[in-house]
Amino acid sequence: MAHPKKIVHPPDLPRRTSHSQVVTVTGGTLVFVAGITSRSEKDASVILYPGDMRGQIRQVCENIRRALRSVGADFEDVVKTTTYTTDIPEYHRMSDERWKYFTKDLPTSALIGVSRLAEPEMLVEIECMAVIPTERLKA
Repeated sequence: MAHPKKIVHPPDLPRRTSHSQVVTVTGGTLVFVAGITSRSEKDASVILYPGDMRGQIRQVCENIRRALRSVGADFEDVVKTTTYTTDIPEYHRMSDERWKYFTKDLPTSALIGVSRLAEPEMLVEIECMAVIPTERLKA
């Protein structure tokens, strides 16, 4: 079965290398992942990599991977991300860390600057939506 996610490149918009501008979904199962931060996978009270944007992006992506895999999904299934950061320029300098996880068929994406996240040590939080072929869904 073909993947239900399709990347569309509108001819009237410039192509972006950082994200897709349009993604369509036909069929499949939608997966919504709450805002994920750099909390330790072993102890939610522990914020990993305080003050280290690259380390936090990596930990956030690893935590997103855990969430996606719990239902049979992975990064290629993600269709939309919303990223919240307390430091947009620093996020852009370290965003190559994100490309280690989102490698092809990039999701649509929004980046939002905020004054603070849930804990003062947190620099980045990412939520996402994915779609997976129904037969891959883990109950």
